[in-house]
Formats: sequence, structure tokens, C-alpha cells
Amino acid sequence: MRAALLLVFLVPQEERIVFLGDSITDGHTLPLLIRQAAGAVCINAGVAGDTAAGMRKRLERDVLPRRPGRVALSVGINDVLRNVSAADYEADVAAISDRLKRDRIPMILLTPTILGPKHADAEKRLAEYIERLRRLASKEGYALAEVHARMRDARAAGRELLESDQVHLTFEGYRVMARAVLDALGRPEQAVPDSLALEPAAGLVREWRIRALPDGEPKALTLPQSRPAAHWWFDQERRRGFAIELEKDAGPGKRFHATATVESKDARDVFFNTGADLASVTLNGKLLWKSEGWTGWHAGKERIAARLSAGANTVEIESGGTFFLSITDENNW
Repeated sequence: MRAALLLVFLVPQEERIVFLGDSITDGHTLPLLIRQAAGAVCINAGVAGDTAAGMRKRLERDVLPRRPGRVALSVGINDVLRNVSAADYEADVAAISDRLKRDRIPMILLTPTILGPKHADAEKRLAEYIERLRRLASKEGYALAEVHARMRDARAAGRELLESDQVHLTFEGYRVMARAVLDALGRPEQAVPDSLALEPAAGLVREWRIRALPDGEPKALTLPQSRPAAHWWFDQERRRGFAIELEKDAGPGKRFHATATVESKDARDVFFNTGADLASVTLNGKLLWKSEGWTGWHAGKERIAARLSAGANTVEIESGGTFFLSITDENNW
């Protein structure tokens, strides 16, 4: 018995990181890279377009229920583009820190990513944000991921890190970002993957009958879609089971309705996990969930408790041009 207990003690616990951020986090490439490199449980809590003030407001909803061992905070690009003062930015980041400290949750602070030449003035102002992040990290003993400095060095070396909007990252940009995070995690020996090993999400609902609203003809849709997407990031999400470019499968339209049958051996409690432009979910004729506003792209942005009946269950959804839906027994991924 003592030997068994000692073995359990020596086996390291799986690290559990919640990534809190904006669109650069919401797109999920960074958590995928860290999970593949480090074997950590990486949970996305990004919302495209968000600021430090917005992240502060949604900690109770999006972060704390995920039981993080650490929170990796990546914030600043939307703040600086909207001319948020460095003092206000610092106050919101400090408030996030204070709330997490109440639950003894340590943070990794990521300095903001770089911006392209058309945002040169905003990038200069990021220096004030970065100085305040460094001050907070020093005060609280937080790990600091030097994303900005690494990206500046990589850009000077000729690497293409930004998309054409000069804000969002190429896959190479994400690799540089991941290097900074792995270093902050104390794992400098772990290589950043050259590519992602992707597979469909657990519990993905795969077989659908979909039609364009208001009066399109129903057509079969199997996920993941076999047709590659032209852009690397959309193809990443397609391979994970997101439905994209639905007009190519269901015909012209901006809104779509789809139906699936989900079999369950027994009646059981589950979670419906939403993503992308999903607008509503109906289970066995009863409305289960309806979107009340933008909460991000990533899989699991909402995790809705539900109960499947034994046998065949009918799931209906409405969405925009993209959607994701999985059904899992647990809310711990």
C-alpha cells in the first residue's frame, strides 16, 4: 500500500490552464499548441473583441467554473486600439488578479502581441501597458510570458507573423507566442510544434440534415467536412469539427436550420457545448438554449446542462454560416 501511495504521489498532476483573452485566444490555436507541446489541459476562455474591462466582468462566468490551476491572461490589443489609458488598463488587470488571488489561482501574464505598420502609433503605446504588466508580475510573483519582445525579434529576423489586417496572427505568429508561454511555464526544453495534430472534438455531433432559411431543401451534412478551407485557420477549425461555409453545403443563405439524431443507451445528464455562430439549440422539441449575444467562437463557449432520453433524441439548431456542437458527459475539458 505504501508503495502504491508513493507512486501516486510521484506521478505529476496534469496541469490545467484557462486561457483568458480576446480573438487571438478565442481562435484556439495557442491552446492547441500548448496542449500538444506540454500535455496540459488547456481551456479556452477567449472572446473576440474583448478588453481587460470585459474580461474582468466575465471571470465568474467563463473562468472560475473551469477550475483552473493557472490562468494565462492575454489582453491589450483591443484596449490600445480603442485608446484605453494605461492607468485604466492596469486597474482592470489588477482587478482580475485580485479576484483570482481570492481563490489562490496564480496567473501567467502574456505581454501583448505586435501590430503591423498601419497601427504603429498603437504599438508604441503598448510599451506603457507592458511596463505595468511587468510591475504586476514582479509584485505578485507571476510568471511573465515575453510575447511582445519575442515577436519583435522574430519580425526583425524576417518571419511573417501577422495576417493582412496587421492585428491577427499567422500560424508562425502563434508559434512565437507559444514559445514565450512555454518559457513562462518553465519548459524551455519543450519544442513548439511545427504543425498541429488535429482530430474531431470529443462528443462532436457529426451527422446533420441542414437547409438554408427560410425555404431551402434539406441536405446531408457530415462533420468534419471533407472540403478543405482555403485559409489555414478556418481549415484548423474545420478539422476539429466546426461547420464552416454552410452556403456551400446547404445553398445560399445567411441563416440555417439543421437537425440531428443523437442516440443514448440510457437516460443521462450531459453538457451541450456551443461554438461559432450557433444561435439556438432545441432538444426533443423543447428550446434548450438561445444566444443572447456574442460570447466568442471557441468550442464550449457555452456549456449547457441537459438530459438525454434513452434511445433516439432529436436535436435542432439554428445558426449563421458556421457552427459547432458537441455533447459530453462532463464539463471538465
